[in-house]
Amino acid sequence: MEIMTQPIRAGVPVWLLPAGDKNTIEFFFVHTGELEIVLDGNVVTFGPGDSFYIKGLGQELSLKTNKDSVLLYVSSSLVYETSADFNTELTRLVVQINDKDNYTFRHSRNVLRYSIKLFERLKTYCKDDNVSNLATAALFHDVGKCYIPDEILKKKGRLDLAEYKKVMRHPIDTAKLLKPHFNEKVVELAQSHHERLDGSGYPFGLTQEDLSIEARILAVADVFDAMTTERGYNEVKSFKDAVDEIISMPDKFDKRVALALASLVEEQAFGPE
Repeated sequence: MEIMTQPIRAGVPVWLLPAGDKNTIEFFFVHTGELEIVLDGNVVTFGPGDSFYIKGLGQELSLKTNKDSVLLYVSSSLVYETSADFNTELTRLVVQINDKDNYTFRHSRNVLRYSIKLFERLKTYCKDDNVSNLATAALFHDVGKCYIPDEILKKKGRLDLAEYKKVMRHPIDTAKLLKPHFNEKVVELAQSHHERLDGSGYPFGLTQEDLSIEARILAVADVFDAMTTERGYNEVKSFKDAVDEIISMPDKFDKRVALALASLVEEQAFGPE
């Protein structure tokens, strides 16, 4: 798995070349700036927070930007070294989850975007000065949901206790899927996105002593998106109302992260609702 942050200067043409393996999946997330891609003679524009993936690129693909831009790039194949037996299952799972449950795919993309912005705002508190571990965990944090039956994952209405217990397994399943391919930090972050400072979260009931600032960022990003998007049974909150609710629970969510989120929302750093 190759993960890179790729800056692109305004006006500098960029070409994506075929990876040489038709099974290679490449995921692109526009962090800042704007990206134009020519597809079948048509120009498609992607702005901050937009993402797309390409599987088995068969020919050169032209990218262009009129603004200085930064992309987060994830590839199921290694760019600078080869590994014949590398398993592409994780990237395939992200694509499968999109097909199985588009909400989960969009949620992962949103959590990635919020996590990166929060990391940048709180970088002085983070032991890791590179966003890659957090970004990877954010992108893949829900891949364990691929094991949840469709009738539960897509249920319109509240889950009963038995169904909820099945859902509560997904952080553990996520960790099992990530462990063979990523470092311990990524696995730990992804597995802990439902943990809370007071020990009321799951799957292990960790407390604030066990949770890094990056884990706290991911937890806030995850719940913020859950509060502000339609899931079929929830009351969708405005960005401001969601922030206010998160701030009102300092026993569960880190106050520094909550206040950083509030300032980003006030600045409209995530764009219009």
